[in-house]
Amino acid sequence: MLSKIIIFEFFIVMIFLNSSVYAGEVSRKMQMALDKNQMELVEDIYDENEDELKKDPEALERLAISFERREKLKESIEIYRNLIINFNKQNHEAVLQDKKNELNSSFFSGTKLPYYYYKLSFLYASLFLKSSVYTSETERQKFKVSSERFLDLSRKVGVGNLDIKQVQDLLSEKVKIDSDEDYQNSMYIFAEMVSWQDRVYLINKSTNSKYALLATNIGSGIGIGLKTENARYEFSVEGSYVEGSSSISSLTQGTTYQQSSVGVRSINSGLGFYYKGLSKNVWVGLDLPIMYRVGDWELPAGNYEFERDRLLGLGYFLQTKFKVYSLSIRTRMGKIFPNPGTYWTIGALYEF
Repeated sequence: MLSKIIIFEFFIVMIFLNSSVYAGEVSRKMQMALDKNQMELVEDIYDENEDELKKDPEALERLAISFERREKLKESIEIYRNLIINFNKQNHEAVLQDKKNELNSSFFSGTKLPYYYYKLSFLYASLFLKSSVYTSETERQKFKVSSERFLDLSRKVGVGNLDIKQVQDLLSEKVKIDSDEDYQNSMYIFAEMVSWQDRVYLINKSTNSKYALLATNIGSGIGIGLKTENARYEFSVEGSYVEGSSSISSLTQGTTYQQSSVGVRSINSGLGFYYKGLSKNVWVGLDLPIMYRVGDWELPAGNYEFERDRLLGLGYFLQTKFKVYSLSIRTRMGKIFPNPGTYWTIGALYEF
């Protein structure tokens, strides 16, 4: 009876040894495929021999590396977590229960817990870095918190400072990216000098003659605006009041109409945009203005009337802003239709 038991145990041991040898050989094939950067082959080898290889930590590690290189980060994370639970559970629980860092470094010498903790902190940090506006806030925070948790465990078991810093840098990079993308709201006031030309028409109602007049205006304005901005873009809406002086004269034969130092006023509003990516202090952008202008030009003696002495115009400005702290110098140049010539401004802005 005893001899039969011995023979049975011998066969069991031989089966186990043969299985281990087979798993080791297949695992080496996976490593060869990794060395040749044949990631899909690594996964094919594992799938064909899963029953044997799922019990082999080295084979699972190689599969995890393959997943990581193919950007299948969640699959790689799942494998490392299984390696901890299925092959290092007792030591892992001891680390979790060690609240006073009393474990001796020799405790980890026979395990791969430091490596697994580091890989998990790195992979979760990579997922956090890759997250976007399409990733739910709950999932984004899960990636960040999980990375920080395994980073703490990595420190606890003596993972090197350079590896720790690598993960910290990934987390900090993403936090900065998110901060740069967040929009902040504020308001500003401004004062500016403005110059533009108006096309006004003088009509003789008795003869139905129409004479073109050109008014050149210069003045100053004050205004207020609201804006929202992040590290790369700024969007704004603003309004202003402009008061100036106009010199006007006829452009066509048949009339000698001319005036100077005539009062002119306008109410302006606009939607603005700046791009900040070219320089830290100098921004460029576009503004879409609306202007309602009124002029005090006097009619000559006789049966005359003005056309366009009151005007609602739309246009575009190219604009630049040089900013230092809360103070900015802004220049704008463009057109307001249907007026001829260029509308130009230079002014100072103060942001709250």
